[in-house]
Amino acid sequence: MIWAAPAAAFLITLAVTPLVRRLAFLCGATDLPDARRVHSRPTARAGGVGVALAAAVGIAVAGAAGHLGPLVLGGAGLLLAVGMLDDVWSLRAETKLVAQAAAAVLAVTGGLRLGCFGPTPALAPAILDAVLTGVWIVLITNALNLTDGLDGLASGIGLIGLLWLAGAAVHARDLAAAATPLVLGAALLGFLPYNFNPASIFLGDSGSLVIGYALAVLPLAGSAGRLMPPLAALFLVAVPATDTSLAIARRFLSRCLRAWGEGLFWEGLTDGLRNTARPDRRHVHHRLLDLGFSQRRAVLLLYMAAASTAALGYLVAGVPSWPVDVVALGIAVTVVWLVQALGFDELQPARSGLILPVLRRVARRRPLIVVVDLLLIVAAYGGSLALTGGNRMPTAAAVAAVALMAGAQLVAFSFLGVYRTAWRRTGVTGFGMLLRACAAGTIAGYLALRLLGLPAGGDAAVVHFLLFLPAATLTRLSFVLLANAVRTNAPERALICGTASEALHALVRLRRNGAQSLYPIGFIEVLPRLQGRQVGQLPVLGTLDALPAIVVEWQVRHLVLADPGLGEPGFQWVRAVCRQHGVRVHRYVEQLVDCDEGQGVAEELPLAVHAASNGNGIHDTTNGNGNGNGNGNGHGAGHAATVAATVAATVAAAGGRGWQASPGRPGGSRS
Repeated sequence: MIWAAPAAAFLITLAVTPLVRRLAFLCGATDLPDARRVHSRPTARAGGVGVALAAAVGIAVAGAAGHLGPLVLGGAGLLLAVGMLDDVWSLRAETKLVAQAAAAVLAVTGGLRLGCFGPTPALAPAILDAVLTGVWIVLITNALNLTDGLDGLASGIGLIGLLWLAGAAVHARDLAAAATPLVLGAALLGFLPYNFNPASIFLGDSGSLVIGYALAVLPLAGSAGRLMPPLAALFLVAVPATDTSLAIARRFLSRCLRAWGEGLFWEGLTDGLRNTARPDRRHVHHRLLDLGFSQRRAVLLLYMAAASTAALGYLVAGVPSWPVDVVALGIAVTVVWLVQALGFDELQPARSGLILPVLRRVARRRPLIVVVDLLLIVAAYGGSLALTGGNRMPTAAAVAAVALMAGAQLVAFSFLGVYRTAWRRTGVTGFGMLLRACAAGTIAGYLALRLLGLPAGGDAAVVHFLLFLPAATLTRLSFVLLANAVRTNAPERALICGTASEALHALVRLRRNGAQSLYPIGFIEVLPRLQGRQVGQLPVLGTLDALPAIVVEWQVRHLVLADPGLGEPGFQWVRAVCRQHGVRVHRYVEQLVDCDEGQGVAEELPLAVHAASNGNGIHDTTNGNGNGNGNGNGHGAGHAATVAATVAATVAAAGGRGWQASPGRPGGSRS
């Protein structure tokens, strides 16, 4: 009888989903292809409506709603309603975030807690625990929503997490708590055949928000209190949580550091925070596609990762004495490896050069340098007292000793000219000056402590010197170290226009014949039906009319034209767009030469080798200085001003290829 409710949920979803798909098309709840999405045809969304209906019936049959409470269920109903509205009318991200916060407030009011401070904390820890619980619910709900980027990804990860959660409840002999995740997992299992690649319907926000909410609240909703500890609950959703954390961090840093490098501190903070809500195509699953994985292989790989982390959560839930420090270290190492393997340059500010402009501006402001030195002195002398037994002295005496040592050290730095030396130009001579200043400050501080009768020991002074000197040295040499860490001669991203044999040959040339300066990241095509497909293990990122958005989003620096049917009007339009965005244009032709019309010279491309046996190659057709800024004779502005005319000419010229042009677009679909 325990399997009756899950079986009912599975069968209802299996039967209702085709009807939901038809209704979604009638209501306009469809997901259209664009430069950010990977599907190639309009697809119904709002599949979560069928899943929610089946789950509601299954929970009612199992009688499992009692331990959740009306407020927790009300939060799920609120997210379902908001998700349905978003599937039809595409609500703003801020609106959905407010709905998630309201659902979290309902769940917290209903009695759910993470329990970070024990079962009966005092008032202040209890309030903090309630706030942390609300933040947890919002983050996990949003995490699964952001993960819904490939066919079957969010539904499969949700299914895996729910099954392991049900297993943990059964292991804890809490069958009432196991019923809800079992029913919801069975409903997702019935939906997955329609959602796996190639998907005929998507979960939509009506499904991903509710499933994320369930994964956030169900570990906290056992029959007799919390079902899983916070660490186990985190492992249960580690894959979407990691992806969301990386997305927030890289979106914030990419904008914030650039603004800080220009001296705009508060503007950098606000722009970085606003940018965290802007969607992009740089999630973990997108990076797997860019590395050559097909949709199915990428989804299955993430399934394996989700199953592994959820199993770890199951083990942590069953063993309260799990070594949290070892697990945290393993997570940190894994995330660092993931950032490097997937090429998130925004999260490698030292190697990508994002932090160098910030460091330049800091180095020009002497008060900031003094503050940094003060913090280092306090940390070094406080650490020396702790290491040498000085932590047993009275608190007031320790604070006075640290303050006196800091004052003596700063005075020594000032008198010996440390602050008159440019930070970013410090070399061997500067290190000698720094060594003398650190030694003089330490000796002066030690003598002052002895003369004033404050507790001081020679061993503490020596340890302070050994701690402070390397720290001060690294801060002053950081500019040189980071400058050397920045990638030199890093490959620049290139797009290939076209997907026929010429484009494949151009891709082979870029990869094999000296592709140290150009790094192909994907294709663009005229045919919308090709979007999201893999060509030569690279994705088709979008159609030709989405070229401006793709160039900006992917930070493209080169475009290789390998579509023989593009025609001269289309070529002129593409070149005008690329000139506006600083993209260098190359044409795949019979000889591999760089034709710079603005200077009237010809030279080999950085990637160039001599033409292959078939005589094909790549032309650089950018005028002027080679970076798309004009040709030096005024033609750049003229091309940019006549984009509309060349678009129309492109459409007219495309008639021979069987295109059907859309108004104002340089391409269309085959008739």
